Amino acid sequence: MMKPLSKIMLCTALGAMIALGSAYAESKLNLLINGHGVVTSYLDLQVKDGKVLVPIDRLAEEFKGKAVYDADKNEVQVTLPDSAQQAIQIERLEAAMVPSTAKEALDTWVKGIQTRNGALQFAVFSPELRSKTKKEFEDYYWTTGGSSPHMSEIEKLKTKSLNKTTTQFSFDYGLVASNWKGKGSAVVTVQKFASKGHEGWFITNIKMKDPSDTGTTIGVEPLKK
Repeated sequence: MMKPLSKIMLCTALGAMIALGSAYAESKLNLLINGHGVVTSYLDLQVKDGKVLVPIDRLAEEFKGKAVYDADKNEVQVTLPDSAQQAIQIERLEAAMVPSTAKEALDTWVKGIQTRNGALQFAVFSPELRSKTKKEFEDYYWTTGGSSPHMSEIEKLKTKSLNKTTTQFSFDYGLVASNWKGKGSAVVTVQKFASKGHEGWFITNIKMKDPSDTGTTIGVEPLKK
């Protein structure tokens, strides 16, 4: 159960961010954040055993954020505006990128592989594929592939309509390294449905003959023939 914090206290050394001067327990302190003074009466700052105590929800509010306590998980979740605004920005960018055709979804994924851009690949994944791959993308800081080889142009593209809302693409692609060239092959399934209120085409499955031939490739299964 999530509920606003009221009594949970944050015990932290604020270091150079706080000008303490001569401080005693329950005294009124001057608080400077990045050199700017903050009204502290609401924060109820206190010093105890050389440490600064402040209710974490009130501190979060000073940064235009919020803090909530999850009793079931026994954890505190703090959301600050930078992360919140970035999440909104990413969501709007992804909404603008929703593929209107199955081929557009494929082309976006291919570009993401070619440019080693995990965020671009993730943008055209289905919700289920996203849930399976998000942690791995985050672990690699949204960068995929490797120094060499890399995927070049796709060739011998074949399109198969499985039904009105599902299309399957099979194709070969070039592999280019500094001193050699090779070939790979893949099968990508794309499905039309609504995600987060936006209808479009999203990748539901990716199979490659060798999932590692372009380095770190996320969300891909081996292609068995």
